[in-house]
Amino acid sequence: MALIDWKDPVVKYGLDHRIKYARLLQRKVSSPQAQGADAFGFRYSVQLALEGVPYRKPKHSVGSDTIGADLGPSTIALVPREAEASLSVFCQELAPDEQAVRRLQRKMDRQRRAANPDNYDSLGRIKKRGGKRGEKGKVVWKSSKTYQKTRRRKAAKERRLSAHRKSLHGRLVHEMVAVGNTIILEKISYKAWQKQYGKSVGLRAPGMFIELLRRTVARTGGTLIEVSTRTTKLSQYCHGCGQCEKKPLSQRWHQCACGIGPVQRDLYSAFLAAYLDPAEPTPSCAQYVIGWEGAEARLRAAHERTIQRANAGQVLPQSFGIPRAGARLPESRSEATQGLLFLSREEK
Repeated sequence: MALIDWKDPVVKYGLDHRIKYARLLQRKVSSPQAQGADAFGFRYSVQLALEGVPYRKPKHSVGSDTIGADLGPSTIALVPREAEASLSVFCQELAPDEQAVRRLQRKMDRQRRAANPDNYDSLGRIKKRGGKRGEKGKVVWKSSKTYQKTRRRKAAKERRLSAHRKSLHGRLVHEMVAVGNTIILEKISYKAWQKQYGKSVGLRAPGMFIELLRRTVARTGGTLIEVSTRTTKLSQYCHGCGQCEKKPLSQRWHQCACGIGPVQRDLYSAFLAAYLDPAEPTPSCAQYVIGWEGAEARLRAAHERTIQRANAGQVLPQSFGIPRAGARLPESRSEATQGLLFLSREEK
């Protein structure tokens, strides 16, 4: 028996459309005592694929401005052509309990060692098994019931963290679409970031954010334009003199001898993206003559608001270009410290 809330506009809108197919989902829950779980700790649900476009709530308005965005592993700079600019951290409200997760990981390691004493040598290292040519053989691991219980607890914490991150991404996407539904940004290799910072890129998951933004913009009739960094090179370009000079990644301010700057580098790249021509994404000095007159003050105001947040105690990455007394290192070990990593690579 299915319980359907027909007063919910989202549910009613979906069920008014024809059902194309159904998918039965089996999800692992924290314990067999969880609500709706069976004796083996699984929860089942039915997912319906319906015709038509998704429902859009009336509170989610759609703007008509053009927004330039500069995306980083954990930061995002937004500069619309008319509205105010912003420089912020992805999912700032996301607060992972790293100490609790590490305690569960250590507990899982102790339980696995207790259940598989033959898989470790006298020094506590995992034994290498068989192989005529030195190849590592297959190691058989036994999982106790307490180990499986601890693993389910850890997975439940990770699922809640992922759901919170997804909701924060959705809120930011709707805030952007409310300003403008034409968004221009440079195409980035998220796989390279995953190799450096992990699958979720320091818990921020910018690739997931872009995918959600792409779907939402398409649903509202807008356009998401991803230009190639090889042709634009916005982080190295100066619209005052038209020169494209390679700058070290540790330099977070754009200041040119032609008189442009100083301005925060991420905000300046987002400004350049906002005035690009989608048909010809190569930047030129003529594109920014009129836009820079009103945008310079907005970029400075956005960075001043960031400095105020840092002085008030908000944890911000050093890549924002804030003086060291105002910027703070990440409290969580899972944060992506891209500024320090890039600096070390430049020195090498």
